[in-house]
Amino acid sequence: MFFFLYLSPSPHILISPAHSPHQDPHEPPLNVPFLPPLPSAGERSLVEVRQQLTDATNVAGRALAAGAKKGLQTLMEPMEPTEFGWFDALTALISVGMFYFDVVSDSLLAYSMYSDPSTQNWFLSTVLLLVIPLVIVNGFSVYWYWFDEKVCEPEGMCYRTPRVSPGVWAFRILSHILLQANILRYMDLLYYGYKSRRKGQVCTEARAGLEQHPDKFSLAADRLKQKQGLANARTADCHNYQKLWIHAERDAANVDLLASLLQDAPQLILQLYIMAHTVPAQALQGEISQTLMFQILSVAASLVAMSWSVSSFSRSTRLAEPTLGNLSPAGLLILTLGHFCSIAPQVLCFALFSTKYMIIFVVVISCHWLAASFFVIVQVVCCPNPVRLGATFTHDVRKGPCNRLDDVAFSASFGLVLLYTFIDVGGAAPKIQGSVFHFLRLVEEACMITFWYLTTDQDMWYHWVPLAMVPGFFVVGVLLVCAYYFCAHPDRRNRSLTV
Repeated sequence: MFFFLYLSPSPHILISPAHSPHQDPHEPPLNVPFLPPLPSAGERSLVEVRQQLTDATNVAGRALAAGAKKGLQTLMEPMEPTEFGWFDALTALISVGMFYFDVVSDSLLAYSMYSDPSTQNWFLSTVLLLVIPLVIVNGFSVYWYWFDEKVCEPEGMCYRTPRVSPGVWAFRILSHILLQANILRYMDLLYYGYKSRRKGQVCTEARAGLEQHPDKFSLAADRLKQKQGLANARTADCHNYQKLWIHAERDAANVDLLASLLQDAPQLILQLYIMAHTVPAQALQGEISQTLMFQILSVAASLVAMSWSVSSFSRSTRLAEPTLGNLSPAGLLILTLGHFCSIAPQVLCFALFSTKYMIIFVVVISCHWLAASFFVIVQVVCCPNPVRLGATFTHDVRKGPCNRLDDVAFSASFGLVLLYTFIDVGGAAPKIQGSVFHFLRLVEEACMITFWYLTTDQDMWYHWVPLAMVPGFFVVGVLLVCAYYFCAHPDRRNRSLTV
């Protein structure tokens, strides 16, 4: 009977081997598949939190990638040339900050040199190279204010500005007496830029109102003409403020460039000349004086100010001519770095060569400047580019360039620019001009640094530093110029490129 019960197919009676009474309870059951234990509530919450963090990280990564791509496109796209925007205001504020940083660093250097017996003899030269150029620049700025209001002809290359009250002229004279021409010019830029945006919005709203409510002005013919004249006057007022802003941009760039050429360039050569005499003694003693630290700060500030002023001038000339593409933020940065790498080795070679061959240096740099100034006048008169020429010479009259003394002086200032870096001033074939300039500059730097090295103690370690810096800067500068032309140049798709 028990035998039949054991063979019964009923599941309620069947004795499973897992529950055999002869099996050790500590041994695992036989023929039972392994099932993982179910996660607890805490483990499930950790898994959910981990999954949420992963999803959030992926979403944030995609958002950052999209934002970086959009930001890169914004930096690479040329800014709108017909509207005052955030980039114009930012460049103006950077220029103001750079001007004060340059002047303050030179002032601190002069004070430190007066207190240092080893450099006290150079105190007066440093002060004169700080004050005299600012006086000349402020004199040019006052003259240009008067020229724009009194002499400028509407048919010429300049833009006649509206006459201001005697109170405004008194404020201008006081600002120029305090040597603040750069700041006053950028104040004009910001003011006219803001007015152009504000007047542009008013004109847009007025035109929208005329389109939406034409029946308001469908009265008598005389009243209609009056309203249309009012709208046209508003539009013309907006257009004039836009031209005033662009003209203020060019004037500010001209004043900034002239200040950099007359102040920063000679100050750079002077301080590097002094450092070439004082650094070897300090290197042997193993100490760095406070004056040397201020000299390094002044040299860095002057280099950056010169590079920025040349790039800002190129940007302002492009802004003044609608047919030329406007620079993008990335293009302006690359162009500034390229000018920095062009100016730094040139100034270094000038300073080192002058320590050994002062008379020859004066003769060479004078001939270089005269040749560059003559080159500017020749290409402006004989083979000019009308589009570029009209954007470059901002204070010319209807008779044409080089018929007045101020135009000749302005051409001479461009000759100073070509002492250190290349800039297109409105001539033909700018690519060929730039290539020839960089080749001749490389030959000049190689000759100067070689003659200097041959007359020094070649066993000293610091004499190898300029030999590495000059070609290094040249290579980096060429790479930056190539990157500017092929990646950030606003007219890179055109056959004729301008800088």
